[in-house]
Amino acid sequence: MPWPFISLRDRRGQVRDSFARHLPGADTTVPNSTTRAMAEAMAALTHDNDRHLDWVARMMMPDTAEGAFAERWGNIWLPDGRKPATGSAGAMTVTGSVGAVVPVGAILTASVYDAAGTSVAYEFEVVGGVTLATTSAVVAIESLNAGALANLDEGARLAFVDVPGGIDGTAMVASPGLAGGSDQETDAALIERYIARIQEPPHGGAAHDYVDWALEVPGVTRAWAAREMGVGTMTVRIMLDRVRASAGGFPQPEDRALVLAHIERLRPVTVAQVFVPSNIAQPVDLTIDDLVGDTPEARAAIRTELAAMLRARAAPGRMIYASWIREAVSAASGEDHHDLTATNQAPASAGHIITLGTVTFT
Repeated sequence: MPWPFISLRDRRGQVRDSFARHLPGADTTVPNSTTRAMAEAMAALTHDNDRHLDWVARMMMPDTAEGAFAERWGNIWLPDGRKPATGSAGAMTVTGSVGAVVPVGAILTASVYDAAGTSVAYEFEVVGGVTLATTSAVVAIESLNAGALANLDEGARLAFVDVPGGIDGTAMVASPGLAGGSDQETDAALIERYIARIQEPPHGGAAHDYVDWALEVPGVTRAWAAREMGVGTMTVRIMLDRVRASAGGFPQPEDRALVLAHIERLRPVTVAQVFVPSNIAQPVDLTIDDLVGDTPEARAAIRTELAAMLRARAAPGRMIYASWIREAVSAASGEDHHDLTATNQAPASAGHIITLGTVTFT
């Protein structure tokens, strides 16, 4: 049976009873008395020790560990441990005089905003020097700061720290933007990976091995593996829900190439070929009638619950059942009841994945 955790109030009662039992006549209920102070101090110290032991017990178990303890479990069970934060790369368009040079190593900055809305200066470095043949040129750059904030959309403004001669002081991020930056893996994601590793140990190239290998790549949050192309092959499909949030989590060609290269270093030679194709979004539109509790907050909560349900359940080629859709809508905060006509959503192919389309309220 589990060990009962005693509250501070009950611990005080135990200590007071102990004083009364072992020191006849001692009254721990008298305010500001020596025995009262001693009893309170002992109860508080004992309770704090109980809380510490409870915390230690949780850190000793892989599924409840946190922070450095989760990282230690990850280092034990996973080849590379926690996935580190990574920087972004791409290109920018600079303008200036013909013949002007943008040197390798030139530094630029951009203002980005964190989750709290605070402006943060990120630095970027020129990795491919260019001499302007016309009044503009495209220059390769990489971020010096790691994290998802280093991903910038096309058209974002950059400023040179030291402006090269003949070059304008600002530049613009070129198409398709700066990408590849990812935050350090969270405790929850790390725990999910090493628990999967514990429960499904490597089997020399089983399907779940390919999933584990794909998830080792920074930025990859979901992965699936199947023999879609026949015997002797393996098809791996991935999603990058945070790094590619602007694209709905769907990978770009460079993401798929990175995953393929990582898997090629690990896979057994008995597999003739590995494919990492792009998933195909199959959005589903929903109409919700007669929503009781119809407020902007309730509508936003419904969309959030639907997106979370698809994040947890959707997979390439996997059916999304109408009951899951109804359950997600009903779970939204502020929703009392509603009318919804929903049907099972079947993907058009093994490469299609159901996504949330337009949610209409009438």
